[in-house]
Amino acid sequence: MNFEPPVVSAITALVAVIVGPLVSIIVAKKQINASVVSSSRQAWINRLRDELATLVGIVHHLPSAHANGSVTTDDAIAEYGKFVEQFQVIKLLINPKETDHQELIRLIKSVDKKVINSINKELADASEFEDAGQRIVA
Repeated sequence: MNFEPPVVSAITALVAVIVGPLVSIIVAKKQINASVVSSSRQAWINRLRDELATLVGIVHHLPSAHANGSVTTDDAIAEYGKFVEQFQVIKLLINPKETDHQELIRLIKSVDKKVINSINKELADASEFEDAGQRIVA
């Protein structure tokens, strides 16, 4: 079978007309998916940071404020409720199977116990809670 040059040119043009746009569509879909995933991931990271910042703010403030009497026990318990809520939100935002996330949960649980003891005993070492907060966000 022998093809004449005009036939080969026509077939080549036809293939280019069909394949070119298909390749463009496939590439565009992949770029759109990557963009959506990237922006969703950034939104997730920002949300996790916000939740951790709120939790660490409570850890820095609550024990010392309660120990020095500027926060009543009732208010400390209410604030501790916010801490627990933040902790639950953080647990929902992370992947419990990842090692780094497991370490984060372990650190927050450790701080949780210290906050409870601080409220119960009305004692607080500000530097201890500041260090604990820094370990959480590090």
